[in-house]
Amino acid sequence: MKKAFVVTHTHWDREWYTTFEIFRERLTLLLEKLTDHMKKDDSFKHFHLDGQTIVLEDSEETMGIRQDFLDLIRNGKISVGPWYVLPDEFLVASESWVRNYLYSEKIAERYGVKLSNIAYLPDMFGHNAYMPTVVKGLGLRWAVIWRGVDKLEDATFIWSTPFGDQVDAIYLIHSYSNAAHFGINEQALKRKLIEESEKLSNISSHNPPLLMNGTDHEIPYFNIGKILEEISTNEIKFVHAGFEQYVAELERPRSHITGELRSPRIVPVLKDVTSTRIWEKILHYQAEKFYIHYLEPILAISRITGNPTPVNSIWYGWKQILQCQPHDSICGCSIDAVHKVIQVRLKNAIDHGRALFAKTFLEIVDKRVDDMGITLFNPLESNFQGVVEVCAKLEEGEYKFIDEDGNEIETVIIESAEDLQNDMSTLIRFFESNTTKAIENDQRKTYRCFLNVSAPSLSFKTINIVRSKGKNGSFDQPHRVNENGTLTLKCKERTFENLCYLEDVEDIGDEYNYSWVSKEIFNSLKTNATINNCIDSSFMKKIVVTNTMQIPESIAINRKKRSEKLVDLPFEIEYTFYRDTPRIDVKIQFINYVKDHRLSIVFPFKNLSKLITDGYFGPVEHTIENFDEDYSKWAELPDNNFAMYWFATLPEIGVTISTKGLREVRVDHDGLKITLLRCVEWLSRNDLVTRPDHAGPGIRTPEAQGIGEHVAEFSIILHDKWNIEDVYRSVRNYQIPPIAVQGKFEKLPKIELEIERGFLNTLKPSENGEGVIIRAFDPQGNEPKIKYRSKEIIEVNLAEKPIKPEEKLKNVRSWLIKI
Repeated sequence: MKKAFVVTHTHWDREWYTTFEIFRERLTLLLEKLTDHMKKDDSFKHFHLDGQTIVLEDSEETMGIRQDFLDLIRNGKISVGPWYVLPDEFLVASESWVRNYLYSEKIAERYGVKLSNIAYLPDMFGHNAYMPTVVKGLGLRWAVIWRGVDKLEDATFIWSTPFGDQVDAIYLIHSYSNAAHFGINEQALKRKLIEESEKLSNISSHNPPLLMNGTDHEIPYFNIGKILEEISTNEIKFVHAGFEQYVAELERPRSHITGELRSPRIVPVLKDVTSTRIWEKILHYQAEKFYIHYLEPILAISRITGNPTPVNSIWYGWKQILQCQPHDSICGCSIDAVHKVIQVRLKNAIDHGRALFAKTFLEIVDKRVDDMGITLFNPLESNFQGVVEVCAKLEEGEYKFIDEDGNEIETVIIESAEDLQNDMSTLIRFFESNTTKAIENDQRKTYRCFLNVSAPSLSFKTINIVRSKGKNGSFDQPHRVNENGTLTLKCKERTFENLCYLEDVEDIGDEYNYSWVSKEIFNSLKTNATINNCIDSSFMKKIVVTNTMQIPESIAINRKKRSEKLVDLPFEIEYTFYRDTPRIDVKIQFINYVKDHRLSIVFPFKNLSKLITDGYFGPVEHTIENFDEDYSKWAELPDNNFAMYWFATLPEIGVTISTKGLREVRVDHDGLKITLLRCVEWLSRNDLVTRPDHAGPGIRTPEAQGIGEHVAEFSIILHDKWNIEDVYRSVRNYQIPPIAVQGKFEKLPKIELEIERGFLNTLKPSENGEGVIIRAFDPQGNEPKIKYRSKEIIEVNLAEKPIKPEEKLKNVRSWLIKI
């Protein structure tokens, strides 16, 4: 007898077209009804609680936690996890996925329940090329996915990373809602179940059909068990079950797919969420980067030196970041009220992380010797050589900076305004002093100091400040800022004109997808800029361009064209050039008064054939295609639009663009473009050129227009001889510079850790309290190697458990160093 498996579930978007608190009350209603019914109806075999454990935490805060509900989980009647939340896969870091799982384990331990070992990924807007590494590395079985799969007529497949890590995957051919009741009557639901079972059997006859009996926020028909009994026959039995029971019936997959899953042929992947509400993505970038690359490393160093780990404090901050990562949150595709809360969470996480860093720093350096020095903390796995910025409070006068060997350090000093929120030196003083009057009464001047320094890997370094006049000078740099504010770039005996011009086009789309009516282009190429040399020193130059371009005020009322009224878009571009580092840092500040448009920065590199972006643990290569066929039957129009985390690199030219929180890169006949801002008025619309139907409720979201001030930062990195290792090293040098703190301190720890091959992905206190976790990856696909003087180093998986042979990864390794 054939079987068809029915998984009753709800897909729980925690916040979306209404707020978290309103959705939470519906969640408590669901859980109360579910618990009461499952206690008395043995035919209702199983309920899948959407792969998340945050629902347990959320419901307990308002309704308490029912032991009979927990007993249903403990007895395998309800499955939870393995995740804390269901994040988007292109807008978060690999380490966020690991923290997501680790915190879910804490919740499971708190409630005494077991996590599902199925990596449920039902509604992500496409899938990262290295997600199989995450799934396999955490010791999970099978991945369950939907969007992004192309031309697969099978219910299962082997999913591989570019380097060959593999996981078995279940493909939800007709979505996670293919057997939802959607409010239809029982007879109609019976017909739907039978028909869907037949359709899936015809597509993948060697696998039992999987019927997903649920959808977004759906409360099930609690008599589903009896319905399945009634439609079962001698030929087919409908089995009410969970994923664990279903996968036990599956054969080894016959199909094989490698890499990123982001095709919009069958199902929309809603790719333009990478640029919706981009100011929130920048905030998230700042929070995530600080926790992974500064806070956790200094906490690990503190642990190595014998200090206790503030576990609850770390997770307090991480929870706020994780709660912003579900796709409807981090993707920017919810109502305005939701996104106001998201911004508060992220700002709170940043403030908490910075304060915890300051307190931890003081624990490990003992006490301040004096204020006439700078202490650097370099969290990179390699030596840093470049320019570091620090705020210093000094008496009025002239100063120079001297390294530990007595050599003068090239420095630029500029008077500045004090900023307690962003200046780590002042923040450390705030926690160091027994009275806040020490901060309030400090009348010294605040200076921005730019130091051309070197710093050993994973180390602290002290620089002395002395009263004396420093050296002056200048240097010749080959690049030129033009009258229109653009850049002429010299790269490997080639010259590229008009880099970094602004381009603006209309956007009549929604929070999910860009769309157009006429593609009328406005740009800054014919503007006249004001150019000021702000810094001209022996090792760095800063040139500031002030400019204005005019663009249409909004889309016309009939949505058929842009309005005829033009308004100013004032903007300022700061270019920073370095004598010793082959890169140009760019900072753009602008004020947006305009609605319904997409603003981009353009790099006119013509005739590109490929582009490489960064996935979780390595590079992802994209072919630039000519989309000149008929795509009217596709779920979403394809284009050369790619998601990146930190960079997009062009091997043909030897140039990398590394961005700080900008996630969308596009290629067309004009060249490579980075989206700076995408402004829309609607959560979803059904009149787009790029997507035929609604992707959500048609609700107005005026704050998604992004009216106000914005700041975007990126770097143009030049490679003499392009290779992927140099790309990663240069990008990390830009993204993770040393933190500089004013002051000399009595004790600076030394960490005898060396990454012999690969790059450091995490350095954090271990969850079991026994030591610290080190994780490294190699973007060339090789096995990473470390060197550390310790009595005991144990290789572990991503979940920090002793590794099993089947969990070994191709280019990622994790170790527990016992303290």
